[in-house]
Amino acid sequence: MTNPNVRVWLVDSIKRARKAAGMTLAQVSERCELLPESIARAERAGTDPKASTVAQIAKALGVPVCELYEKTGHERRKAKTTAKPSR
Repeated sequence: MTNPNVRVWLVDSIKRARKAAGMTLAQVSERCELLPESIARAERAGTDPKASTVAQIAKALGVPVCELYEKTGHERRKAKTTAKPSR
């Protein structure tokens, strides 16, 4: 199972990348030969999409897989402000 924080970033990144590409669930599913329900599940918080599914979605969206696993600048700043200082 994926780390819960990574899962949240991942599902948010997939949805954000799809919307940035101006694509619907149906369009992405057609490009990566997955059911629209599979794409919707990958975008839903609380799910743990398979690495192969993420790779197919990334290819369909024209983005590197690693980009979908990265935090956005906003999330990095939020993580820094909520992190406890190390001693």
